[in-house]
Amino acid sequence: MERHPSLRQGPGTNLAAFPRQPTKIAERTPSRYLVGRKQRSPPVLGRIPCYERARHSSNRASPHPMTSLSVLLRALTLALALIGAAAQVSAQNDPAAAIDAARADLDRIETRLSDAKLHDEELAALRDRIAPMTIALESAISQLAPQLSAADARLAQIGPKPKEGEPAESDEVARERDAQAQSRKQVDDAIKRGRLLQVEAMQIDAQITERRRTLLASRLFERSRSLIDPTLWMDVVGEAPRDLSSVRDLGAEWADQIARNFGPSSIIQVAAAVLAAVLLLFPIRLWVSNFGERLVVRQAPQSRLRRSATALFRLVATTLAPLLAALCVYLALRSAGWLPSRAEPLAATLVRGAGFLGFAHGMTKALFAPGRPSWRLIHLSDAAVAEIRYQPLWVALVFVLGRVADAFNAAVSASLSASVATAGVFAALNAATFAFAIRRLRRAQHLEDAQGHPEKEERYGHPIAFLARMAAIAAIATVLVSVVIGYVSLAQFLANQVIWITAVIWLAYLLMTVVDDLFTSALSGETRFGRTLSSGIGVRPSSLEQIGVLLSGAVRLIILAVAALMIAGPWGVGSTDLFGWLRLPVTGFEIGGITISPAGVLSAIALVAVGFALTHAVQRWLDRDLLPKTRMDDGLKASINTGVGYLGTIIIIVLALAYLGFSLDRLAIVAGALSVGIGFGLQAVISNFVSGVILLAERPIKAGDWIVIGSDQGNVRRISVRSTEIELFDRSTLIVPNSDFITKSVKNVTHGAPNGRVQIDLAVSSAVDPEEVKRVAIETAKAHSSVLGFPEPQILFTALGKADNAFSLFCNVPSPRQAASVKSDLNFALVKAFADAGISLAGPPPPDMTQAVDRVAEALGLRSPGATALKPHDASDAPPQPEPQPKPA
Repeated sequence: MERHPSLRQGPGTNLAAFPRQPTKIAERTPSRYLVGRKQRSPPVLGRIPCYERARHSSNRASPHPMTSLSVLLRALTLALALIGAAAQVSAQNDPAAAIDAARADLDRIETRLSDAKLHDEELAALRDRIAPMTIALESAISQLAPQLSAADARLAQIGPKPKEGEPAESDEVARERDAQAQSRKQVDDAIKRGRLLQVEAMQIDAQITERRRTLLASRLFERSRSLIDPTLWMDVVGEAPRDLSSVRDLGAEWADQIARNFGPSSIIQVAAAVLAAVLLLFPIRLWVSNFGERLVVRQAPQSRLRRSATALFRLVATTLAPLLAALCVYLALRSAGWLPSRAEPLAATLVRGAGFLGFAHGMTKALFAPGRPSWRLIHLSDAAVAEIRYQPLWVALVFVLGRVADAFNAAVSASLSASVATAGVFAALNAATFAFAIRRLRRAQHLEDAQGHPEKEERYGHPIAFLARMAAIAAIATVLVSVVIGYVSLAQFLANQVIWITAVIWLAYLLMTVVDDLFTSALSGETRFGRTLSSGIGVRPSSLEQIGVLLSGAVRLIILAVAALMIAGPWGVGSTDLFGWLRLPVTGFEIGGITISPAGVLSAIALVAVGFALTHAVQRWLDRDLLPKTRMDDGLKASINTGVGYLGTIIIIVLALAYLGFSLDRLAIVAGALSVGIGFGLQAVISNFVSGVILLAERPIKAGDWIVIGSDQGNVRRISVRSTEIELFDRSTLIVPNSDFITKSVKNVTHGAPNGRVQIDLAVSSAVDPEEVKRVAIETAKAHSSVLGFPEPQILFTALGKADNAFSLFCNVPSPRQAASVKSDLNFALVKAFADAGISLAGPPPPDMTQAVDRVAEALGLRSPGATALKPHDASDAPPQPEPQPKPA
């Protein structure tokens, strides 16, 4: 079994983090292969067995998570490139030249893509060149669009050529039309070329993405050798002497490097770096952590922000301390010349591993806060925390040891069998430690359930948590099966991704918690800063809290996007995809010939908000300043104010749609498509809206009217788009749809003449002179201050009876709303006036004793209910007396 020096990248190395330069085999081969050892010449890839070639090729295909941070660095680089491209395009005076340059660059990319042997990092570099090109094309087209519109306007002003029979135009007009037409043609051609190049760039981008995915899949799913294959371990044992010799060669080279550069300055540099590393790991880390906690407690308000900010400070301090310590030693060794070039990747891996171990330990302290239950971001008991507090560190330790082992194999150019065995063993160990951590997490959950915490049971039983746990278990099972059947590259890739995704989710959760606590606490009306800000900018505390919630949601969405990029980076999704998605809010996307831009939608929403603010300002000006100085009644004022609101709303909507690019013909199509839905589903809404417009126009009912609808009556307070608010006399509010006022009968008490009418019915004994009754009633009515003198009060003799006579007194008051109170006052006054005049008012008839006796007899059962009641004795019922006969003479 032979070793190949190109394995120095190690299995699972992210090529985006370590760009590979094309180098000849001899240039990359250690000197021990070239001098005095001809029998151990470096192998050629074509002579490597199939499973070894698969392992060799997969080394370039399995990006490991520790180097996925390079995706963010590439994102930053690409952002700077995009800014530079935008500045370059804006500086260019000729958009056509930018289109030509894009055409040339696109041709070069297509020529490069014709090479079928391009690696992933080369494809990624080509794809990164497309984004600035797209920006340049968009800028060029945006510069040419106004020129095209101006040319169209000039041609429209000149007009078409005269037809036959029409007066001829001058030569100057004809020449000007031809010149403008030629200029328009050039601009239009340039715009079409730019749009064509945009389409080609999108197609090439999709082609590169597909090639990268195919390349990643082909490398991951190439089969190597199984861990349970005895021949693999036999090859490892057989190659052990040679691998040990390689290790000794690296040690000798390292010792020789130190001996050549050994001196006082190098010793001082390394000693100072080691001292700085020790100080960073112990006293400085502890002091910074304690100082940060005290600072947060002093500065942060008494809210959840103290807990989350302290957790973030712990994470940062615990992560940076080992990372900076290892970085100091690494830089000192390089500066002193004590680090061989072959060992630099190994040293860099050690630095990253120190940082990752610090991150795992810091995240444990931040989330679980062992020994400090009140400072935990995740509410767990001490017993549950004791079950899982060391699991993240063990998982991270095994993961880092695997990365260090891969880097060490690459540094010593270990045999392929040793590399396969190392990668497979650590992939299985990663899966096993993660599975053990999940098991301990389940035990912690059982402890929480035994203590009876329903909210924690609900959190652990959440569908998302269940799906995440099932996905992790499935990935672990896939890793174990893959190392058994020989897909070591796939196993290592999945094991790394499980750990990397878990770390990213932890970090995203912590950052989102801090951001949410920061905005909701800082902009809360309960904090001093929130109260000061609210009074300073003139915003209500509730509105300020809503702003804080919106800002928190926006920032957390950005955190989720960055986390998704970090997770998807090893799967072939690069920074170009992220910035392509970020450009969508600006450039928009086209649907059915209409370009929908989220930025345009937000601008239209801002236009609508400003328009509504101006409309409400005009309405307030009318309501407070102008209308009160007119002689219009309150109902007409309310109708004018509401009509201005409707008119402003219509204008704002039309302007917003026009800003979004909806022309009248498109609006007609949309209205026609919605007419069916309006006719069926929105019929009642449209009916109420139209009824509200009719009420405002015809004004049969207006604000302030006293109306009676059904069994309810009250005063109209407001007529809105859909309904009308009526305040009943018991101070409750009745909401009535506007269509009810159009389709049903409604009594408007105050719609007609402003005067109210009072009617009082009187029953006076028939023995009283009617003229006397009339005099007393009229005088009493006139004596009331609210009774109008014109029309004068009048009394009508409405009924003539044997025992009493009926009269009706009518009088008018200034408003119908005074009728009830005036009627009550007149009733009191009439009783007193009739008593003073000696006029007795008729009362109810005396009870009929005969009927009372009959009802008692029926109740006692002395007579049947159907029997004829005894009539009261009346002289008319007596038999007629015979006429007296004349006596005989």
